[in-house]
Amino acid sequence: MKNLFYAFASLLLLNSCNEKPVVIEDPRNNPEQFKKVDPSIKLPQVLKQDTYLNDLDTSAGMEISSDRINMFYRTETDTINDYYDYIVDQEFKGNSTADDGVSYLHLIRDGDTLDYEILKNDRSVLRFKFMRDSTVHEYFPETRPGKAPTVIPD
Repeated sequence: MKNLFYAFASLLLLNSCNEKPVVIEDPRNNPEQFKKVDPSIKLPQVLKQDTYLNDLDTSAGMEISSDRINMFYRTETDTINDYYDYIVDQEFKGNSTADDGVSYLHLIRDGDTLDYEILKNDRSVLRFKFMRDSTVHEYFPETRPGKAPTVIPD
């Protein structure tokens, strides 16, 4: 019985030795393929394509697609849609904010631009500061789990 066990074990070892070896690329051979990411460089934000609702009025929201943003307001009888082209970058009024890691959302329509600083952009919330009057606008994903926040009238 022992001999059968040793024969089986040696067969397994032989089979594993016949497998192709794993080749690990040496970064010294091709350094351009293995560039390190500089943690001090803060990249511009990317907006997730989704539908978001306003935190204070769930009838208001924004629908983000790859090339446009629709700012909407839904009532029981009507829906108002305002479509904007948009750019997300790290420039405001010709000044770069890349060193500070600040990103901006620029909504563009009919030659007019609305500028927003992106304060928070994650899976749970989008928070913007409108640059003209510094008001903060907050949106949450329409499809987020749980129920929408309760709006208390003034």
